Amino acid sequence: MKINNKEFRDWGEEELQVLLHNEIYRENSFVDYKVNFAPLECTDKKQKKEKQDEFRNDVCSFANADGGYIFYGIGEDSGMAGTLVGVLISNLDRFELDRRNELQIIQPVMPEVEFSFIPIREEGKEDDILTKENKYVVVLHVYKGFYKPYITEKQEGTFHAWIRHGNRKQAMTYAEMRNDFLNAATLSEEIKKFRKERLKEHTDERKEPFAIAQIIPATFENQLDYFPMFELNRQGKLNFNEFFNDMIFECAVPNVDGVYFPDYSGKYDYEKLQIFNNGSVELKMDLMVKERKSYPGYQLETERYLITIDFINALKKLISGTAEMYRKLERSTTMYVCVTIVGCKGMWNYIPDAYGENISTKVDRNQILCMPVEIRDILDEEQVKNGIENCIRMVKYSLGIRK
Repeated sequence: MKINNKEFRDWGEEELQVLLHNEIYRENSFVDYKVNFAPLECTDKKQKKEKQDEFRNDVCSFANADGGYIFYGIGEDSGMAGTLVGVLISNLDRFELDRRNELQIIQPVMPEVEFSFIPIREEGKEDDILTKENKYVVVLHVYKGFYKPYITEKQEGTFHAWIRHGNRKQAMTYAEMRNDFLNAATLSEEIKKFRKERLKEHTDERKEPFAIAQIIPATFENQLDYFPMFELNRQGKLNFNEFFNDMIFECAVPNVDGVYFPDYSGKYDYEKLQIFNNGSVELKMDLMVKERKSYPGYQLETERYLITIDFINALKKLISGTAEMYRKLERSTTMYVCVTIVGCKGMWNYIPDAYGENISTKVDRNQILCMPVEIRDILDEEQVKNGIENCIRMVKYSLGIRK
């Protein structure tokens, strides 16, 4: 959601003023206003626990729907934001940590949430005067969950599942819960199916060692979530050279799946980079192999060393480039990075500092399907950075490289 053409992290008091008495930002499926943060107002332990349960239920209701924003410290009038009241907070870090701890007991995992604290001025105070306790509007951004349904446990063995409908939360129906369970299982199976189909096509084409990196959006099976990639490129709305400059040899060529980038020099006889209309991005890359003669027991043998540094660097650029492409599309989604390595069994991993714990090891199988690495929000720079690090670690461990 944008206010004054600013994203969530850039909102300030000026953006909050836009909300006030504004029909556009009336409470709905994505927006909720709370005049205070209720658990802080309670002195009675029982009542405080009830309010903490309510806080968790509110978060679950958004995560089980399509995500949204909860504003704490804004009074509402008939569903519209009325006044900026603020929440008195002395330690922002402590406040956020306590809230995240309260959400930890949600099952199966804590939903993805993000906090923003917007200071508000009080009458009679100078703008530059800060006291130990200041008033903030706390904005909680709850992301649409991909581990739905999220449930809370009020008492031992008593579970509740809530979902946001319109401007209120409601108990999830049996059908809604069943569909969420089925969708989660279906997504995993569809990703496996997609990987296997693409792997078979590439394996039929090439016999030398190669790797495939695929970045697959959680919505890739949704027929409504379709990107006419070639048309967007032709209209100048997407510049693939800008995102994937050193992976592209010629102009984009359309095919039934989206676009690919051939190399007419003859160096490659396959599409190195493929961008699908379902939003997926795929890179196939030959892996470099070096041979070295050795004389164990005075018998001449040839040792083959697998060099993966070029692929790892390409993997970093592929993920970063995909993030830039989605930023241009203004589309936030969860991504699954899948790496498959083929044809390397028995090869030594080439490690420049091969000593001690990091001594060279051999690849133990011919086909390696690395576990998908999840990036919850492809537009979040920190999550993309962590995703890249996790992917590199996963690739190394899958090949038997210790660090």
